Amino acid sequence: MYVSRIKIIAESSNELAKKVRNSLDELGYFIVDTHEEVQVYFYPIEEIIYSVKKFSTKTPVIIGVTDDGSYVIPLFKEKCGGSFIAGMIADLLGSQLILTSRTSQQGVYSIQEFAWINGLEIINREKIDELEKKLLNSGKLKVYSNIDIHTVEGYELTRKEEDADIVIKTDTEEEDKEINSKKIIMKPLSLVIALSYSKDTPKEAIYYSIISTLKSINILRNTVNFIITSESKNGDKKIQDIAKSFNSTVIYVKEKQPCEPSLDFVNARVILKKTRRAYGVLTCLGVK
Repeated sequence: MYVSRIKIIAESSNELAKKVRNSLDELGYFIVDTHEEVQVYFYPIEEIIYSVKKFSTKTPVIIGVTDDGSYVIPLFKEKCGGSFIAGMIADLLGSQLILTSRTSQQGVYSIQEFAWINGLEIINREKIDELEKKLLNSGKLKVYSNIDIHTVEGYELTRKEEDADIVIKTDTEEEDKEINSKKIIMKPLSLVIALSYSKDTPKEAIYYSIISTLKSINILRNTVNFIITSESKNGDKKIQDIAKSFNSTVIYVKEKQPCEPSLDFVNARVILKKTRRAYGVLTCLGVK
């Protein structure tokens, strides 16, 4: 679901493109030339559309930035990460963000965006269009969840599962009973953060480094399933306290600065590469 491999398409002399490239790289995004999940064009919209030629489900997220940087517009797959990545670019450039999806025009989050910020996997995606029509007509969907979630515009919690439009459960055994209903079923993804820090790093710096890592890709969840760090930190009260704050299990590894290899080892897909945060704390983020 998450997209973080970004290709910048611009003239080599474009200073705005260089600024965006460097800033996204510093946040942990992968700036690539091939196998991209997002294409960011610094060209007139007409030229972008002509360049892409044919849109399909395999087309990456397409974002257009006007020549002077005044406007940033997600042109394709706005609801699949385009709005978040475009919003980040707009903030970096001080630009105006233009969103054109029906949900954004109505001031609510799409179902995919709701899942994104809460770190959720949508099990029965075929129900999205049907429930999004209800969202547009009524202005809100009811959510039943047995975990803490971040509610946003267009979504409200209900204590009754039968009243819910969206059901979020950690127990996947009940999916089969619900899958043919009119509800959308979601389950939490496992978030994995690998980090390294020096002995004199304040606990608060480690905490906010984890928060900023999640916010870098617009995840607002307050839990992290696994924290991976060096075995030299085994017994360190700081990391134990941090783990309690995020309800995490700590995994200790031999690497002094664990990151991508450690995430691969636990079968997590890396979505943000190793990046320096507050007080020199190094983090990278994966999901599984």
